[in-house]
Amino acid sequence: MDKRFELIMPRYFCVVCFRVCLYVIVKKYVNDIEANEFNEKLLKSVNATGCVYMTHSVVGGVYFIRFSVGATLTEDRHVTMAWELVKYQATSMVYTDA
Repeated sequence: MDKRFELIMPRYFCVVCFRVCLYVIVKKYVNDIEANEFNEKLLKSVNATGCVYMTHSVVGGVYFIRFSVGATLTEDRHVTMAWELVKYQATSMVYTDA
């Protein structure tokens, strides 16, 4: 529901594929290559926290983050924490010229 992010493809089972929308960073980045770089840096910053681990993919030249929720012991609080972390990291990067 956060308009700063877009789903890249429909959600199937436990995998959500998303990225920061280009319009959010267009003031600082003007092309798809730089948007891809921004999302790659976002993924690295999220994974560097050690709190969650996400992967990526590139389809049609679009870099996006893959968030898989598949562990049997995963609870809503874990998903909420991961999403809050992604949003926090993205916001931090936008405002610090990451």
